[in-house]
Amino acid sequence: MKNFIYIIIALLTFSSCENMLEEEVYDTRTVEDIYATPESANAVVLGVLKSFGSYNYYSAQLHQVLGFHSGLTGRRAGANSAKPLAQMKVTPGTAWIDKTYDGMYETIASANFVISTTDSVPETDIAKNARGVALFSRAVSYFNLVRMYGGTPLVLEPILSEEESHVPRATKEAVFQQIEKDLIEAWGFLYEAQEVSAMPSKWAAKAFLAKLYLRIASETNAVEDWTKARDYAVEVITSTKYSLVPNFDDLFDLSKEFSSESIFELAFATVPDGGCAFPNIKGPHKTTEGASLEAWGRIIVLRAPYDRMLAAVGGVEDARMNLGALTTWNRYGGTTAITYPIKKGTKINDKATSYLFYPGINKWNDPGSLNRNTAGNNFIVCRLAEMYLIAAEAENEINPLSQTAIDYLNDIRERSRNSGNTGLPADYTAADFTSKEDLTDAIMDERLVEFVGELHTWFDARRRGVDYLTKIFNAHNDNLDYIKSPEGQSIYGSGIFKSANDFYFPTDASSVERNLLLPIPATVIQSNNAIGIEDQNPGY
Repeated sequence: MKNFIYIIIALLTFSSCENMLEEEVYDTRTVEDIYATPESANAVVLGVLKSFGSYNYYSAQLHQVLGFHSGLTGRRAGANSAKPLAQMKVTPGTAWIDKTYDGMYETIASANFVISTTDSVPETDIAKNARGVALFSRAVSYFNLVRMYGGTPLVLEPILSEEESHVPRATKEAVFQQIEKDLIEAWGFLYEAQEVSAMPSKWAAKAFLAKLYLRIASETNAVEDWTKARDYAVEVITSTKYSLVPNFDDLFDLSKEFSSESIFELAFATVPDGGCAFPNIKGPHKTTEGASLEAWGRIIVLRAPYDRMLAAVGGVEDARMNLGALTTWNRYGGTTAITYPIKKGTKINDKATSYLFYPGINKWNDPGSLNRNTAGNNFIVCRLAEMYLIAAEAENEINPLSQTAIDYLNDIRERSRNSGNTGLPADYTAADFTSKEDLTDAIMDERLVEFVGELHTWFDARRRGVDYLTKIFNAHNDNLDYIKSPEGQSIYGSGIFKSANDFYFPTDASSVERNLLLPIPATVIQSNNAIGIEDQNPGY
């Protein structure tokens, strides 16, 4: 323990176990004092968790970057400087990619402080838990970084000088190894159950090990990696620490946050210094009245993925699609918004309609928000449903078409059926699939229906490589021409739906490969002497 080091810390307090407090109080403490009581230790580690909620990270920019550039979700509107994200023509100078990069490293810096001020084997449970939260937080941020930008600088200690800030890129494999090391160590230190709901428990570390190995196995296709992904996911499922929420809608209900399904959830509060912006960015356009509250509806579901989702649920808009791919909603100006696949000009209950071209995402809203940046909706980073679908996908790779894999998939569909989707087809059986690939496609479709808007789609579109992403791009492009009738007559116009917001994606192999990753931001190459142009990702 570094007993005699003095530090300035921001003591973050809680108004309750559910919401991060609005106020920062600055104080001077010895390191020994910080981890002497749960209250002081919690203040520091909650500061690490609060950094996840910065505007450049989970509050706003991460949603915009991954939402615009997904290929499954896209851009209805937004800053023109960020349009290349939606066109799949990103450059190292494209807006926001540097902000998300910086936001993740800010969380890593906060975590490194706690890690550096606790011993590798802390003496007390309080210090162990604090170290565990910090290790987990660092691992989650590196997991996001490596998936988005590829190999990235591994900063594992606080940076105390300008010279120390010049760190070379580590390989992707080295970053994966560090994430695994941090999560395994966090598992050993975190409490089994946290008194403060916003803090991850040890089972969150196990869940992210499942996510880590799903990503690794998607690239290596090695049986041992698929086995680790499956086994970690099954451990979480069978731990009895979590259960699927019976009603899907409840997952996004402001009054029912930190549910039994939530594994790692970021807490936001409807206050100037504690709210988030993503509900406004994603909420269906003009569903909240007032210039300072109006939902922008920037991030939408593209039409080809909508068709894919609808087919997966048997042609009925189930509970999940009513939140994740909304096709009609009331706008505060008195009109009803309608989107694809409804025909332009269709009236709903004899009311005038506005055609917006794309289904909207309606999972989060806060009627009490003070402005566009202060919604109080929490964001669930990881929930139990994902463990079922990881187990299904990995089991199918190990034992193709096994009933066990199909059962995990059916568990998620059963919850949807019990949430009011009486039209959802009956449970899958092995007879429904002719190959391992058929079942994999069904699982990936289910992930899209279940998690659309929840920051999974960008990663899912890319983790299976160039061929898989090419299929997504081709489906999108084909849909842009889908408007012609079988007789060759145009339904809505000629060619593309709406040139201002629709873009044909490049489908040559080099362009698709380029879009598997985001570029290292130009600001990073300019400021980090250990990274040069030669270190840039392929195609940039």
